[in-house]
Amino acid sequence: MNFDKFYYILEIIGTIAFASSGAMIAIRKGMDVFGIIVLSIITAVGGGIFRDLVLGINPPTAFIKTTYTTVSVISAIIVIIIYKLIDKKKFLNMNFLLTYVKIISILDAIGLGIFTMSGVNLAWKMAYGSNRYLLIFVGMTTGCGGGVVRDLCAGAIPIIFTKNTIYAMASLLGAVAFIFSRQYIRHHYAYLLGVIVVIVVRLLSMKYRWSLPDVRSDLIEDGPNQ
Repeated sequence: MNFDKFYYILEIIGTIAFASSGAMIAIRKGMDVFGIIVLSIITAVGGGIFRDLVLGINPPTAFIKTTYTTVSVISAIIVIIIYKLIDKKKFLNMNFLLTYVKIISILDAIGLGIFTMSGVNLAWKMAYGSNRYLLIFVGMTTGCGGGVVRDLCAGAIPIIFTKNTIYAMASLLGAVAFIFSRQYIRHHYAYLLGVIVVIVVRLLSMKYRWSLPDVRSDLIEDGPNQ
């Protein structure tokens, strides 16, 4: 099996997932068609651009291979069409909003898992396999970068910095799983394991509301007692 093609297919799936989540958020924020498409592209390729800059790939792959941008635009247009076909009253219904949040979360988790491993994999191919810190950093940058820019453009605090979420940590755990399992199993199996770890940790954290401590709220609660 041609595993380079396999990785490429996974990256396309991740692009569709991230682009769709970006488009859906842009629609909820009331952006016009241009804004929806731009946010979709930024979400999908932003992390890859950061990854390439860190690894010294210039110009970044997103500006050389237009496939990712094209897929992002098509994904955004499909989301727009689906939105137009939905009854607007239904779109504002609380049950539909809950479904919307779940869809966004699943798409985001898939994109996070695939692009985290994409970053680690590329750094490994560039002979940085012995530098575990770089591998993890590049993986997390690739997985989280697009989402950070998306949230900033949408006027929201980036999801990786909010309390009620395990996002960057899911990316980190997936990268670590890839790096250490690579010593015992084949490279492509380690890649898939990393993707699965990220997705599972991310989805479980949302289901059971896992989160890191919020230091500020602890200080506020302790304040009156001092």
